[in-house]
Parts: sequence; structure tokens; C-alpha cells
Amino acid sequence: MGPRRLLLTAAVLLLALAARREASEYCGRLEYWNADNECCGSCLQRFGPPPCPDYEFAENCGFDDYGDLITHPFRECSPGQCNPDGAELCGPCDGGTTVSTPATPAFSRGGSRLRCRERPVPAKGYCPLTPGNPCAPSSPASSSSSKTSERDASQEALPSFVLPLVLLLLLTWAVIVILLLALRMHLCRHKGALEALETGKAGKVSLLPLQSKELPSLASQPLSRLLDELEVLEELIVLLDPEPGPGGGMSCGTTRHLAARYGMPATWSTFTYSLRPSRSPLRALIEMVVAREPSASLGQLGAHLAQLGRADALQVLSKLG
Repeated sequence: MGPRRLLLTAAVLLLALAARREASEYCGRLEYWNADNECCGSCLQRFGPPPCPDYEFAENCGFDDYGDLITHPFRECSPGQCNPDGAELCGPCDGGTTVSTPATPAFSRGGSRLRCRERPVPAKGYCPLTPGNPCAPSSPASSSSSKTSERDASQEALPSFVLPLVLLLLLTWAVIVILLLALRMHLCRHKGALEALETGKAGKVSLLPLQSKELPSLASQPLSRLLDELEVLEELIVLLDPEPGPGGGMSCGTTRHLAARYGMPATWSTFTYSLRPSRSPLRALIEMVVAREPSASLGQLGAHLAQLGRADALQVLSKLG
């Protein structure tokens, strides 16, 4: 089967479905399907008689089986048909009696006959059409009365839009949260760059002179000297040891990251941080590095701090230069 034949078949099926939707599958000509109660209601008992001469009820009062008002409940009589007495359907204009066509028996989805409970027929409404101008309302009151029936009918389908709208809002909110979390994880990967930006403009300007002037003078000094300079060590502990709590921001450039640059495993950092506040993770790191590598220098520590973007800590370390 070629593509053109498939398109033609689909078009015919769509037209058939559209034409099928206009007429109720469950109710007769002068009835409409009440989806809430699953029964067939009378058009006359809902809208009252046609308010204007030579008008009759549209098929199923203009409703489809989904409760949507697809056409006006009343329509003009066909040529040769009249309805001067406000009957449900038009009749011949040659003086014959206008007869209301009985409704086709209604059957529920289960196959048994089911009609809605009868209710009083509303009084005949005021005709909103003027002679010679059948499309214009004769007064604001008449137009409002005609719109009221349409509004009441259309309100039945209103709740069907609420659930999709709520789901769309929830989905949008979830996507925004996921994007924010992904952005936070992406930013945290660039730890050194972010800390360099957060230190401010002065920190970024002073970092280059420190690297060019102070690091060479620190390179010849052993790292073990820092253990003797308690004042400088305490300042570095205050700057590098703290980490944010569960609700804090990102933690980049702390003792944990400095330990990773010295090759210490993450489990070691977790253990040393568990000993706080009785023991400083930075002091434990320096003691471990000095024990493993006695030739470690302050210059190497300064280089690591510069790579982490910790210009503030490097400024404190430069006091030993």
C-alpha cells in the first residue's frame, strides 16, 4: 500500500470519526448523553421549548458524548419547514400539524435502557432575535439569557482542563529543580576557578605577585617549619578546615581538597574530619605529609593553595617567606 493510499485512508477515517462525534451513540435525536450520571437527558427538560419561531432543537441539543457543546442547542428550520408554536421539531409549512418526533430509545454502555430522571420543563424563554435581523440580539437582557444556557453547558467540560494544567505545572517545577541541581554539580567540579572568583578582585590581583615573589622563597623552607609556627598554623586552620553544613553552599578549596592534592584517600579525610574539633584536619595532614616525605617544602604547599584559588590562605603562608 503506497503512501498516498495510506494518507487517503487516514483522511477518510478522520472524517468518519468527526461526523460520528456530532451524533450521540447512546441517545436519541432529542436527547443528550449525561456523562456524569451515564444516562440520556431530555433536551426539552434542560433548555425548555425553542424560544424563537421557526426554530427547532439541534441534534442532541448540540452536545457530543463527551459533554462538549459543539453547536447551538437550537437551529433554524429547514426550507419548507415551520415551527410557529415552539414545538421540539419543525413541521411542514402547508398547514399540517407540527409533530414532535419521539426520541430513539437510549441504551447505556452496558446495553440496558437508561434515561435520566425527569424534571420540570422550563418556561419558554424570550426570543433574542429580531425580525429581519436573525443574527442580532434585540436587547442586552435577551443576549445574556441566551449566553447563560451556553455557559452552563460549557462549564460541564471545564474540570477536564484542571488535571492536565496541574500536571503541566508539576512537570515544569520538576524540570527546573533538576536543572538547578545539575548546574550546581557542574559548578562544584570547577572548585579552584569558583573559589578564585569568590575571593574577589583584590584576591585575584594579589595572587600573581605571591606566586612570582613568595613561592620561590618558600620553596627552600621545609614544611615541618609550619608545625613550629603556631600562629600562622592557627590562621590557616581557621581558613581551610571549616566546611559548610547540610544547608550551606559549595565547599571548594578546603583541607579535604588539599589532602587530595597530596595523594591522601577520601577515607583518610573523612576520618580526620570526624575527629574535629579536638584535632585539626590541617595539622593532621601536615604531620602525615612530613612523616611520609620529609623533603616536602612550604613552596609545594603554596603551589597547591594557588591552584585551589585560596589567595587568602596563600597570603597568610607568605608570612613565613
